Amino acid sequence: MIDLSADLLAAAEADVIGLAVIGADRSMQRKTGRLVEWLPAIGIDCCECMLLVGMEAELAALAAGQRDMIALAGVRGASPDITQPMTAVVRWNASLLHYFVIAMPDFAGRQVETLLGSERRARRLMEQQLEAASAEVRFASLARTRLRLARDLHDTLVHSIVALLTQIRLIRHYLTADPARVADSLATAEDAAASGLSRAREAIDRLRTPDDFKLDPDVEGLLSDFAARSGVRVSMQIDEEARPGLRDCGLTIQRILSEALRNVQTHAQARRVSFHAYDEPAAVGRKLIVEIRDDGRGFDLAVPTPGHFGLLGMAEFAELVGGSCAVESAPGQGTLVRISLPVAVPPATSAGVLAD
Repeated sequence: MIDLSADLLAAAEADVIGLAVIGADRSMQRKTGRLVEWLPAIGIDCCECMLLVGMEAELAALAAGQRDMIALAGVRGASPDITQPMTAVVRWNASLLHYFVIAMPDFAGRQVETLLGSERRARRLMEQQLEAASAEVRFASLARTRLRLARDLHDTLVHSIVALLTQIRLIRHYLTADPARVADSLATAEDAAASGLSRAREAIDRLRTPDDFKLDPDVEGLLSDFAARSGVRVSMQIDEEARPGLRDCGLTIQRILSEALRNVQTHAQARRVSFHAYDEPAAVGRKLIVEIRDDGRGFDLAVPTPGHFGLLGMAEFAELVGGSCAVESAPGQGTLVRISLPVAVPPATSAGVLAD
């Protein structure tokens, strides 16, 4: 027959478990193994230790047979040498009239600690990822601001300076070829400078305006002003269902349309420009389509134009709100600018009310 007590004693001496014997008067009689070092010294009342203090009634109930055991689960820190959680069980030996204590490593507690350690590591990793994402957001915000500055500089200073350079060259030519026209050219140059200054001030106002600020676009006024200024014949078609989207995307439409019309006036040599805004379904929700077409001389999209950023700026304006801006053109075939922007879909309840 296997001598279980001898096996337990050997395990306790090897610090695999801890064993202790407590007398009926609660005095320590024997303890073996590092895992029971939290119990008081031999001869001392066991309830003077930190883990059994105040448990006199429980020990008495155990001796009276009113309970089977006292279990102390997840014990940790009871002794400086115990760094891992453990479980201690106190039983009453009726035949020998003493309490028997066995302590063993708490493997469930260890698993919990391992899980908690993994959770802490995961939390630290998540915090690092959030910090990295925050840094990316700050970088994207800075890049967005720089792109906005670049677009507004292109839309104002670059166009104004180009117009002034053109007039200066004409004035230098007229000084020798036709002095009578110098005064008119100077007046035109002054108008170009005043117009550039006005657009620069508008750009400064836009830079002070949040990107999500909504404007009510005066598309008809913008096109009418262009027609009066350039002499180009302009036709407009705005479908009724497209007006809400045209209003919601006002700032983006204004910027792209203004750049497209400047290109028509400066480069296209067009006689007619058409503007068509309509609404069509998208994979999710709806989208606003705006087409700006001219019958000008067109150009080859494959030919690079270094130093010119108008078309790039138009595409960037659309991309900022999740849309797109495509340009179709060929020499002698005119130019088509097609803007596609996502628009909000009215709530289903509103549609139901209209249907009724």
